[in-house]
Order: sequence, then structure tokens, then C-alpha cells
Amino acid sequence: MSARHVPLIVIGSAASALVDSVAARLRREGNVVYVTHSPEGCLRVATSVAPDVVLLDRRFPGRIEKLLKAHPMSARAQIFHLSDDLSRVASNLPRTGATLAAGPHAA
Repeated sequence: MSARHVPLIVIGSAASALVDSVAARLRREGNVVYVTHSPEGCLRVATSVAPDVVLLDRRFPGRIEKLLKAHPMSARAQIFHLSDDLSRVASNLPRTGATLAAGPHAA
């Protein structure tokens, strides 16, 4: 039986309604998605779950990305910055298992 990779994505953004819509779309595509609405929450979740991808609000402090890269649980995550057009960001993310490196979420 072959292994199947389920990408784990953490979204950190203060724009609740738009982010929830993007998260729902990503979940429908087979991803596991955690949504946070503060820089501290994003850091806390991402360093706890070892995500494959982190989507960061551009309004979050720049130090959040540095802290994510420095922590062993989130250091391997691909980090993308969200623009005002969140639907375009979601459509440009790698599809389930397509280009994400196998990580701790391989089943």
C-alpha cells in the first residue's frame, strides 16, 4: 500500500471572514487546515503541529516568520504571505501531495 501525504496548513490572518473562506476551500481539496487570527496564535499553533505550509498575513510582524523558521517544529514549513486577494493565494497553493515535501503528516 502506498503512502498518502495530507498537507497540513496553518493560516494566520486577522481577516477572519476571508480566511475562513480560503480555509474551507483548502479543506475541500483534502488539506488539514488550522486558522489563527493573531501573530501569537499563529506562532503557537505552527510550532505545535509541524505544518507543511504557513500562510501569513502581511500585517503580522516580520519577526513571526523568523521565529517560525527558527523553531524545530515549523522550520521545514513553506511560508507564503497573504495578499488582499486571498482566493488567488489559495488557488496557487500546491495541490494535495503535489509539490509538498513529505513531512510528518504522511500516512
